[in-house]
Amino acid sequence: MTATKPPSSRPPSPSSPSPTWRSLAAPPAARRLFLQLLALLPAAAVPMQLRAAEAVSEAALSQWIHEAERVLRGRSSAAVMKMHIERSDYQRSYDLMVLSDDRSEPGKVLIRMLGPALWRGNATLKVGERISFYDPRSRRITVMGSSMLADNWMGSHFSNDDLMRETDLARHYGYELLQKTRDKDELGRPVERALLRLSPKHAAPVAWGKVEYQLQLLEGGKGASVLPLQVDYFRRADDTQAQRSLRYSQLKPLEGRVLPTRLTMKALDKPDEYTRIDYVRLKFDSDFGADDFSERALR
Repeated sequence: MTATKPPSSRPPSPSSPSPTWRSLAAPPAARRLFLQLLALLPAAAVPMQLRAAEAVSEAALSQWIHEAERVLRGRSSAAVMKMHIERSDYQRSYDLMVLSDDRSEPGKVLIRMLGPALWRGNATLKVGERISFYDPRSRRITVMGSSMLADNWMGSHFSNDDLMRETDLARHYGYELLQKTRDKDELGRPVERALLRLSPKHAAPVAWGKVEYQLQLLEGGKGASVLPLQVDYFRRADDTQAQRSLRYSQLKPLEGRVLPTRLTMKALDKPDEYTRIDYVRLKFDSDFGADDFSERALR
């Protein structure tokens, strides 16, 4: 009589185990070897999910946003720029002077229109939470209510909030790192690109339900360590399509640093429309006096 071989109590192995299954089933020593080998691979060969999962504290993400948002402002600055507005029913161009001072509270911003002649002398002033407009034709100063923050500034695709910086992305939002990849910037310099999702904090006075912020982290060399690349604004947190997009480009030397000199805001539901800002001159660490941001300075 032939003996029957008892069935094996070992669970069947997969017929074609995947690398993921092998790494999980391997003994501890083999898993350590696998991770050591993985660390030697070029960054491009490492799956995106692994690089995106790198531990970065919320404080570090907040600092990235803080640096990116102030890369063209510094603690204080004076800038001359050109704004061009392209809409389906009109086109406009302005020459602007922008002064900002964040060295102490309250923060201050003054935007004065230098041209063309029709708009010369119009000015917008922000001191703390108070925002005022000056119209030289009527010689009147109007104080803006909070309901006007979302209004377009002088017919552009930038809002009053964008230019006067009432909303502070580093303070009013929480952060989540979605992706982190190695790449090169438009000058061919090695950078790490980070994609962050910003969600408004409870009761924060913000207009956007979600913001996706792309940053470039420089890997050595001179200049700022963090540069903004693109900001996409979503009306609601569950929206999959952004309502508008801000792109930073044209990296050039400014004040001894390589910085983006062009900002382009696009309304994504109107692909042929945009507003472009080009920096002509920029000076950091300007020494302003108290009168430079007074209502007298508006006139």
